[in-house]
Amino acid sequence: MCHPSFFFVIFFYSVLRFTEGHSLPSYITPCNRSDTNIHKCVESNIKKIRPHLKEGIPDLFIPSLDPLVIPPTCVNEEDQVKVTFTDIHIYHADDFNLNRFDIDLKNHEVNITINFPYLRIKSTYNVNGKFLVVTFDEQGPADGNYTNFNVHLTLKGSPYIEKEQEHLKWEKKNISIAIEHSHVVLEKLFGNHTDIADKTNKVINDNIDVIINDLQPLIENVVGHFIFGIVNELFSKYSVKELFA
Repeated sequence: MCHPSFFFVIFFYSVLRFTEGHSLPSYITPCNRSDTNIHKCVESNIKKIRPHLKEGIPDLFIPSLDPLVIPPTCVNEEDQVKVTFTDIHIYHADDFNLNRFDIDLKNHEVNITINFPYLRIKSTYNVNGKFLVVTFDEQGPADGNYTNFNVHLTLKGSPYIEKEQEHLKWEKKNISIAIEHSHVVLEKLFGNHTDIADKTNKVINDNIDVIINDLQPLIENVVGHFIFGIVNELFSKYSVKELFA
């Protein structure tokens, strides 16, 4: 039930021009920061890298996106019932539509809206804790299917000087998600008591919109770890002048 916000990292790499000694793949055309239609250059590069996303692009530090494997994460960690997801695999993240990409290098802002027609997220869940008089300690496969998964993300960069060169530190300004349809199944819930498990899964899916809304802080946490950690490391190593034409 974790989400593929890490995918937005590829848009930064698609507009970068590396310093001498670093080279972009031959099918990538570096974008010029003074180009008033830089978003069209970005969109063109995304079309070029799309066929390579399934296997990943090591030269751009992009991992395989089908599946995209992410570390374990927790839900309701401080509540009485703790839910942990491990072995998280996201499928079909390489199939997407870029509905919006606006980059303002002068004001250090990026706005992105992406649509994933279909995502499947498989993982292993562990539910541990107590709810009312019932004690839980269950583990099993989790399988989630999401149709028309839409994500909007706004990033804000803060310039700073290091060794007389301008660098950027990126922060999340805003993130929102909207999903047309979701369906999640937690297998082996309550062991062999399939009737209880089926009823519990039905309750989960009947309230899936509320659950996804409650997961918003978790989504933001995933974004923080997987986008800004990597992007800021890159912008810390290279100055703005080195990265952009």
